[in-house]
Amino acid sequence: REIKKNSEIGRPVLVGTISIEKNERLSAMLRREGIEHELLNAKNHEREASIIAQAGRPGAVTIATNMAGRGVDIILGGNPPLPDEAKKVREAGGLLVFGTERHEARRIDNQLRGRAGRQGDPGASQFLVSLEDDLMRIFGSEKIKGMMDLLGLPEDQPIENKMISRALEAAQSKIEGFHFDARKHVLEYDDVMNRHREVAYKMRRRIADGSELTKDKISRMFGDEIKKIVEFHTQSESFGEWNIEEIIEDAKAIFSLSPDVRSKLEELKDGRRDKFEIQKEFAAYLNDLALKAYAAKEKEVGEENTRQAEKFILLRTLDFLWMDHLEAMEHLRSSVRLRAYGQRDPLVEYKNEGHRIFQKLLGVFQTDVVGAIFKVGISVPSARAGAPVAARPAPQIILSRGESESAAPKTAAKDRPTVGRNDPCPCGSGKKFK
Repeated sequence: REIKKNSEIGRPVLVGTISIEKNERLSAMLRREGIEHELLNAKNHEREASIIAQAGRPGAVTIATNMAGRGVDIILGGNPPLPDEAKKVREAGGLLVFGTERHEARRIDNQLRGRAGRQGDPGASQFLVSLEDDLMRIFGSEKIKGMMDLLGLPEDQPIENKMISRALEAAQSKIEGFHFDARKHVLEYDDVMNRHREVAYKMRRRIADGSELTKDKISRMFGDEIKKIVEFHTQSESFGEWNIEEIIEDAKAIFSLSPDVRSKLEELKDGRRDKFEIQKEFAAYLNDLALKAYAAKEKEVGEENTRQAEKFILLRTLDFLWMDHLEAMEHLRSSVRLRAYGQRDPLVEYKNEGHRIFQKLLGVFQTDVVGAIFKVGISVPSARAGAPVAARPAPQIILSRGESESAAPKTAAKDRPTVGRNDPCPCGSGKKFK
């Protein structure tokens, strides 16, 4: 009734709805009443500009979703404005904005209200709220229903009271607080992953710019891995239970060993000294062999080529492990909520478990790098005597799977000849190439 009455006196009306479904339902009701109107929602967004341009003409009725929110300027009299029609609209009271129900956020309601009375133009806004709306049904409509029953008011009797406005604002405030807590909770989860990302990206940048690539660092990696192997296989207090063969097999996974290594380790073990002293001697002996093999390989292919190969190994290993880490953290995030049934905070569990997973990544990173150093071959093509440095072929890094990758960037080559306009198409169709 209000829409029809204001439209008949030449006042433009903008009706705001919260969803496309209710937008179309209201449109069907207006069609039954014979009220001409325009429908603005995401289904007909192609006509958005033209609908908004004419929404300020006399008697125009526009039903819109949140698309008619912030940034929409409805010009009285239409666009381009006609002076006579603009004057008629101003005399009728300007644009009238109806809200069919309150949104969950007061910000969106205020944006809809702001379509009226822009830049000194006359206008008004009003919200029509039912006790059966989702917002009122969930928050606090029972008190108002009880008051209406007590006073004997009919269901279609409109109520204008500050108590209603306060109840609506309180309900919206509760929902806004709920959404704020939800966003804050998501941010806390993201912050855990962001810390991992900062460490991994910093490590990758240092590898890429060469500051992480030092011979001493690679040597320390060898020492750490060999120490872990020795300590793992010499946990028993009884020297007779130590399995020298397993130590040798695990060390062979890193670099090749000569047959006399076993007798040397047996000789060190038979000294019957302190357990920790023997572990140190085992680790020092094997580490010395690893560093000698590492130095021999570096001498064979050259220091520069060795550094390039190390950079390739470090970056490739870190990239693959980081992708696996992202999947592991995503799986953890989707399953950690179930731990709340065990009276444990899912966020705390996510932080603790995520830290353990990330520390495992760093440990596996070192193990994989050390294991790949001696498995990657570097093929250095011979260069012609006197050839300039830029013309010399780049070294090829040969992967253990039989792949190869150049240490220098590659340039994509064209796979097909250049075809001019209107030349016969090379596909053989006989048509001209466009």
